[in-house]
Amino acid sequence: MGQVGVGYLIAVIQAILYAGMGVIGKFLYGTGLNPEQVTAIRFIGAVIIVGVVLIIRRKPFFSRSPLVYLQALFFAASAYLYLVSVDYLTAGLATVIFYTYPAVVALMAVFALHEKLTIRTVAALVLAMVGIVLISGILAPQELRLSALGIVLAVAASIAFAIYMIIGQKTVAKDEQLTLTFTMSAVSALLCIVLFPTQLPPLLHMDALQWVMSFAIALLCTVLPVFLLLAAIKRIGSTKASLISILETPFSLLLAFAVLGETLTGMQGVGCLLVVASIVVTTLPSRRDKAKDGKPGAGDNGEADSD
Repeated sequence: MGQVGVGYLIAVIQAILYAGMGVIGKFLYGTGLNPEQVTAIRFIGAVIIVGVVLIIRRKPFFSRSPLVYLQALFFAASAYLYLVSVDYLTAGLATVIFYTYPAVVALMAVFALHEKLTIRTVAALVLAMVGIVLISGILAPQELRLSALGIVLAVAASIAFAIYMIIGQKTVAKDEQLTLTFTMSAVSALLCIVLFPTQLPPLLHMDALQWVMSFAIALLCTVLPVFLLLAAIKRIGSTKASLISILETPFSLLLAFAVLGETLTGMQGVGCLLVVASIVVTTLPSRRDKAKDGKPGAGDNGEADSD
């Protein structure tokens, strides 16, 4: 398996891991925690986990690039806005709206990274967006709990994450993924401490189950996905990595249905199939990919796909 294939696999794995964030966040809300506390738990926990790994590996903790700290601000904003939106919407719907960000990434990449919108990318985006419309329940609004504020927050989270992805294509070329993960988690944790100081002391009195779920959201839904997404961007570029990341949508809905008992309709099932189809269109190797397999970002980074 070449670098492109590895990049696709990494992107799929991180999408599956990210899918659990809305469900675990919803569970923690049910135990009495609020979005500010859950956001703080994610990043403070991530700092501790990645910090231990960096100490063992004797790697640098912080990046020296100012661009990484700007990236961290957008990352923190997207995480907080998403978690707040989950408090107003169902976990599945919040995730669906959030995962419109690949379309934003693709458009931004044209101007910021001088990439070309290929026929394959446009086709994948169309499939994914149609799938998202079906999954969201817009065509059958009675099936879902809707909130105008929740939708606005989810859209804002999507745009912030798209900017984070675009900047990431620049930063992964200079720093190791673990260092980037620690830097962004540390900046996000610091912002939580500064912005929500009164929300943190109650966390010291969490029960055993809350601690276990907090560790899970920090490791499985923060550290590993951030690290893996950066690794995927390094290999296949931000546009393809973001498109594959939308695979989180069907996984999130299935988890919300199985764990939280949320609604899963036939129309949403069709939408899930369209999202999966968009991933197939994205990952099938093109002639250019086959010719350049083994090189980082083959077939991406501005190179057009004719098939």
